[in-house]
Amino acid sequence: MWAFCARPERHPLAERPTSVALALVWCLLGAGSAAFPQDVETITTNPPATPAPLAEAAGHNDERRVTRRFVANLGRSAAGLFSSDNLKPLLVGSAASGAGAFLDAELVEDYRKDRFKELGRIGEQLGKPYVLAPLAGALYLSGRLSGHERFRAGTYDVAQAFLVNAAYTTVIKYAARRERPDGSNRRSFPSGHTSNAFAWATVAHHHYGAKLGVPGYVLAGLIGASRLEKNVHHLSDVLAGATLGYLVGRTVVREDARPIEAPVQVRLAALPPPSGRGLGLALVLTF
Repeated sequence: MWAFCARPERHPLAERPTSVALALVWCLLGAGSAAFPQDVETITTNPPATPAPLAEAAGHNDERRVTRRFVANLGRSAAGLFSSDNLKPLLVGSAASGAGAFLDAELVEDYRKDRFKELGRIGEQLGKPYVLAPLAGALYLSGRLSGHERFRAGTYDVAQAFLVNAAYTTVIKYAARRERPDGSNRRSFPSGHTSNAFAWATVAHHHYGAKLGVPGYVLAGLIGASRLEKNVHHLSDVLAGATLGYLVGRTVVREDARPIEAPVQVRLAALPPPSGRGLGLALVLTF
């Protein structure tokens, strides 16, 4: 699966952005996406005795995904990124990013020829914060007003993934301080456009399967390729962004699907003493 990372004689990745998009999807998601639905399966403490409706059976119960828990779920998802469940895709993505670094300089030189300027322009606009933030907000509000559980859950997770991804991408960018190929600033690593695109595609794949997941991943790959065409990212930046986005997306849907832990209740109760005479007070903890 790493064959595309070897040095090509005729530079097929540089000549065809669609090849870059497909390579991103194959390289980063081949090891993890097949097992993804099982990895993020909803955890239930009391499984129903009768067959559940389609939405609940697929892990879309909205018990956790409510507005009053939005901030708490954000924190849980942000912390959940360091779960051992993410180790395998992290290793695959890190290996891909490291291998891609060997082609960074060569692809930058080739993409300066501006063969696909329109792709770069469209990809840049799709990933702008002033496009994604209102879109995520509109989807969230639409989900809250919808009676369709799958749509409610998916739009909730999209909003969560957008915010968690933005936080991690920004922190890493300012920590890495890698200069962009065009020299415009030192926020090249990782690609924020790509991480957002893969985070959203991963959420779509979980909730709607291949019918939205496959086009979502292909579109995310094209957005990653557009950042190379725009000469604002190295290949390793794009691969790292795709890895981060995939990890954020799968973490958000996993954490948001977990059941709500029953709180510990403390109360005083009047109970008869062991002697059976009179009444006594007891401190009762209910789990």
